[in-house]
Parts: sequence; structure tokens; C-alpha cells
Amino acid sequence: MKRILYIISAAILALNLTACDAIFDNLEGDLNKMTGEDLTSTEDGIDRLFSYLYGKLPMGAFESSDKATSIAVDNHGGKNYYPNALGFWNYQYVRDVNNLIVSLDKAKESGVVTAEKHSEYIAECHFIRAYYYFAMVRTLGGVPIVTEPLDDKYKGDGDFSGLYVKRSTEKESWDFVLSELDLAIAGLPEANSRGTYRANKYSALGLKSRVALYAASVSKYWKQAEIESTYTAVKEKLTYMDASYAADYYKQCIEASEAIINSGKFELYGANPSSVDAAVQNLTDLFLEKKDSEFIFGKSYMTGVSTNSNGFDVPNSPNQAHGSNSGYWSFGNYAVTLEYADMCDYYDDSFGGVDGTIKTRVDGNEKAYVPNISSASGKNIIKGNNYIAYENVSDPFVKKDARFQAWVIYPGQTFRNTEIVIQGGLWHSNGDLSIYELSDNETFGGTTYYGLGAQTAAGCSGFYARGNTNDGSHYCTGFGIRKFLDPTSLPAYSQNPWYDIRYAEILLNYCEAEVELNGTSAGKSKEYLNAIRRRAYFLDSRDATLENVLHERTVELAFEDDLTYTMCRRRSYYNEGRDGSANGDLLGRRHALVPVRDLHTGTPQFVFVRGYFYKEDTDQAASGQTVKSMAYYGSISNYTVNDLIPNPSQE
Repeated sequence: MKRILYIISAAILALNLTACDAIFDNLEGDLNKMTGEDLTSTEDGIDRLFSYLYGKLPMGAFESSDKATSIAVDNHGGKNYYPNALGFWNYQYVRDVNNLIVSLDKAKESGVVTAEKHSEYIAECHFIRAYYYFAMVRTLGGVPIVTEPLDDKYKGDGDFSGLYVKRSTEKESWDFVLSELDLAIAGLPEANSRGTYRANKYSALGLKSRVALYAASVSKYWKQAEIESTYTAVKEKLTYMDASYAADYYKQCIEASEAIINSGKFELYGANPSSVDAAVQNLTDLFLEKKDSEFIFGKSYMTGVSTNSNGFDVPNSPNQAHGSNSGYWSFGNYAVTLEYADMCDYYDDSFGGVDGTIKTRVDGNEKAYVPNISSASGKNIIKGNNYIAYENVSDPFVKKDARFQAWVIYPGQTFRNTEIVIQGGLWHSNGDLSIYELSDNETFGGTTYYGLGAQTAAGCSGFYARGNTNDGSHYCTGFGIRKFLDPTSLPAYSQNPWYDIRYAEILLNYCEAEVELNGTSAGKSKEYLNAIRRRAYFLDSRDATLENVLHERTVELAFEDDLTYTMCRRRSYYNEGRDGSANGDLLGRRHALVPVRDLHTGTPQFVFVRGYFYKEDTDQAASGQTVKSMAYYGSISNYTVNDLIPNPSQE
């Protein structure tokens, strides 16, 4: 038997569909090293198996994939503008779920679990398996669907044909994920007695809302990044969706979302703040600890071990206010772009929302960006323009959306009792201009002003050593992330949870599906859209147009790794050429806002320059960032060994 298993394993290495002597009696992988007991002989043992399988969910918690979109970048340039949805290709874990289902049937027969508990456990298996397959389908298209152990499929004498499972079409694969979730919804309780981070009925409904919207979007927008039918995978519909599929998926999204909304068990945390300041506090607190009213599914880091951590806070804190954990060599790694800052509306005098584009130039041309701003030519462009003068470096951000204030580090903000210094230049009284020069300074009116706003690199949080990949501690865009960071303490080990699915997403899923299917402000989309805005203390009412819904989605779910998935499913990464603005700014560019201390007018003030996010923009292609259609589908591992049709990029 062992010899046969070795041969099978070698033959189908990538899928890992091999047989096993005693399914889960001694759990393969991590738990096998910890115990020799029959883990399905007790409910505690079964819980350990589930813990193992949950730990393998491709959740992508705190993975920062939004750095591959327009709203954020990595200070080290490690995240290009590119489809970056977290993928998955591991049939060992699928096989583990399949075998657990078999073992649970035996546990019911032997009386280890009751029929009711067995039903719940099986439904939980369907949820986990759906999650695995969702991550596969969204990045690979159609995949092999395996729902049972293949232990008895080896025919002997080197005949592995029974072990080869063909890829289903992309539509069949999406339908399988949704059918798995229907089984999970039918069998899971409203609250899981085994733990609040275990799946329940609403977790499954939330995932179905997400999956159905994803499938609908890919169907509707597949031709926006169409792949030629000459490729076998397209011809066989393994990487193909048709617009005619979209309506049914949108309806499934709406129904799943409504089931959560109408349950009355969830609401936006801090839904009706009394002021902008109250909204900022609520929106900060939301991500410091789990708020049950908004939490639908996610991940905990509070294991009882003080050194356990989600690993996010310290490396992403401002250079001036980071923790002391010696395991990190750089800080301020997560830089937020000017694009996101501009998206966050301002409040008018009645607390309605108005365009959030930050005003920098007297002529109002906020589409003009200065390339290579530290070069002689860049400085000449700056000197040749008339900039709006601000008394304080924080003035452009007054009256910004409460979410911007709660979730973004911006110049002049007080964070951890420290004024965050983000400055990129010094315009001298004699007209000379320095950019990104720490050592530059001038004493003017009895006060010494520095090139980056402070005398030393430790005293500032922006623009130091730009372009030097050995330094990642200073924001390269003028903004950093504040979401998820503790605003009062310096945690060496941050343990705040990850909201994989939260109520705000469900409202936005509903809005998008309704508007896509039935038009502006269809159903309750206007009500739900404005409920999200009301939580940020916007008191006006906005129509639920598709543009408004997508805008709100980007602002609300920023840095939660939603935008990269939204852009993938809507095929909105795909672009060619320029954006049509006056100066022909290239698509795929991401931009910085560079505060400059200005002395040349005779009064110390600040002006703000719009530029590219790196010192010399060296990591950007001269033609801009263009994403090709094939990039939405990843590579099928070992497709030859497993007798699978490859994806177009592999043909």
C-alpha cells in the first residue's frame, strides 16, 4: 500500500489527490507531529481538525494586496499596479475536507456526535471547501472539482486514469462554489457554539454575497478584457464567462445580502454619530477590536500567547511613532496615495459631501503632476506655477471625510502624542528650491526651517532617501496608513482581529448588484449607500448610481484588500494608453502630494506639489502601466503531469 501511495503521489504531485492509510486517525501535516490519537473520536479532536482547516483558508488577512491598486503603494516598490487577487492551488487541503466529511459520517454512526451536530459539522465543511474553491476559481477560472476521497480510484499496474480529474468550465466552477455555500447556509446555525470565529449561517451568506457578486461582475465585464478564442482554455470555456450569466448571479448576491440585512442581527458600528469627531473615533475603534454588530467572519490573533501578532502595526507605523520590536528593520511601509486622498470628500457647512480633490494650484489644474520633481527640470516646473498658500501643513485636510481622518496618516496629524512631520522640500527666501534634501536648512525670522521639516531622519516620517531601497521607513507619497494602527500605544505585538467579511461590505454588495441589475437607486440601494455615508457623518443624501456606489466602496473598504478584488472582477485594471487629461498623464500612475515649506514670498507658509510617488519615478514604465487581458488568470501548476488544459498565458 505504501509503495502504491508513493507512486500515486509522484504522478499527481500538484493536485495532491493521493490516498491515505487511516484517514485523519493521525492527521497528515502539522497536527500529525502533535498527536497520535484518533482525532475524530471526540468533539475536541474534531475541533482541532477544523482549526487546522480554518488555518489554511486563503483569507489574505493583512496581506496588503491593495498596494497593487491605485490607492496605495509599498515604499520599497514591491507592489506594481497589477491584478493581485490571492490565489490558491492546493488539493491536499481539499482532500482533507473530503476525508473529514467521510470521517464525520463514521463519527455519527459510532455515536461520537449527534445527528444534529453532524449536520452542522458537514455544513461547516461545505463552507471551508467553498472558500478554498472560491480562491481557485477567481484566479484560475475553471478548476477540477473533487468532492470525495480518491483512495479507491487507483486501478493498479500503473494505471492512474481514475485519479485524473478534468477542469470544469469556469461557469460550472462558480456554480459549484455557490452550491457549496447553499449547503452551508442550510446546515449551519445562526451562532456557532464552538466559537465566534467559526462559520455560522451568516458567514456562509456573507461569503455567498461576495462570491455571487464576483461571478456576476466577471460575467458582465469579461469582454472588457477579452481573451482570443484561439486559446484552448477559452474555446473550452475554462477561462470564459458570458454576459448572459450575470443577471442570475446578481440576483443571488441580492438575496444573500438581504438575508443578512433583514435578519436584524447586524448594523454598522457607530451608525449615527453625533459629530465628525465622534465618527472619527468610531471608525478608529472599529478596527482595534472585534465589534460584533459589524463582524460577520474573520480571524482572531488573540491566542493567549502574548507574542502572537498579526504583524501589521509596527512595520506600518510612522517612522516617528513606531514600536520597539527588534524584528523589524523599517517602518512606515504602507504608503497611501494622493488618489485615495482626493477620493475622500470634504464636508460643506451643512455636512454634505463635496468633491475631495485637494486644492493645490491657483489655476485649479489639479490634473497636472510634476515628474522628476527633484531634478532641475522638475524644480523649474514648480517655480513656474502659482500655488495656493496654506498657513499650516495640515490645512488642506481640514473638513476631510471622517474615514480619511481615522484611516490615513497625513502631514501635521497628531498620532500617539506626536505631530507627524511629512515635508518634501524647502523653498528658500532667495528663490532656491530643494526637494528631498534632509540636510538643507535656512534660518528665517529667527526660526530654522529644514528641508524635510526636521533636523534628523528620525524626526520626520516622509520622503527621506527616496529611491534608496535600503530605507523603507519614510512615506513616499505624503500619506501613510492609520487603519488598524493603535493611535495611543506602541504595540510590539498587535492582536486586533481581521474582518474578512463585515456588514458594510454586505450593504455595498447589495447596492452594486441592485444598481447593475435594475438601475440607479434600485431597491434599497440609496438607503444603504447613505447609511454608510451617515456613519461618516455625511448628512446629505446621494443617489445610488454605479459611480457613487463604486466610489463609496473604495473609500469605505480601503486597505482591506477589497479594491484589488473589485478591480479584478470588474476587469478594471485593463487599460491602454493615456487618460485624456490635459498633460496626458499615463494610466496606472500613482501619485504623491509633496508639502513644501515656502519662504520665498517673505511669509513662512506651505505649498503642495502633485508628483509621482517615487523620487525619480524610476520603477514606472515610460509608457505607463498597461495590464493585459491574460493577467486576470494565473497559471495552472504542473498541468502536463495532471493532464490538464493550461491557461492562455501558458499556451
